[in-house]
Amino acid sequence: MDLNSLNHWQQLSFCAAICERSMPNFQLFCELEETPEQFKQSRKILNKVWEYLRGQLSSMKNIEKQLEVLNELVPDPTQHDNYGAYPAMDCMVTLQSCIQGILDDSINDAQAMQTMTHERLLEVFELQEQSKEESPLWSRHLAFEQAALALICAKNSHAQTIKELIPLSHDLGVSQLGISLDD
Repeated sequence: MDLNSLNHWQQLSFCAAICERSMPNFQLFCELEETPEQFKQSRKILNKVWEYLRGQLSSMKNIEKQLEVLNELVPDPTQHDNYGAYPAMDCMVTLQSCIQGILDDSINDAQAMQTMTHERLLEVFELQEQSKEESPLWSRHLAFEQAALALICAKNSHAQTIKELIPLSHDLGVSQLGISLDD
């Protein structure tokens, strides 16, 4: 499916789903860096995105301020020794895209966020010296994307779509890279 053909709400929903699915990557990074408050801040911001998508955000007043907070949360991989800074950065970049999309309805980043996610997965496979065809993570992620897009494109209310999309995106707490902190 050409993600550029989706309307703004659908694209924003897809980006939020990608972000939700990548949150365990950021959470693990924050745990390793001993910065749990950064994860809590990112979680609050993503929850605001979900509220917006459900049509339940009571005020847009603080949304712009969230970009300032997010700028502080995006890790610079060159300043860290562990590879986890890269997927953590991707997660925060996706969250920034969501907030920017709320503030400016001309921003439609679904294709860019999908590409970034695919490239990171392929990079991980290369580090593990395996092909995407050999990895169950690749097929699992593509199945997730298809299920998310089917929900987003269904003729349900926005609230109903998001109600179903959040648990799908949470994917039992497992990220697209196979990271799970719920064990």
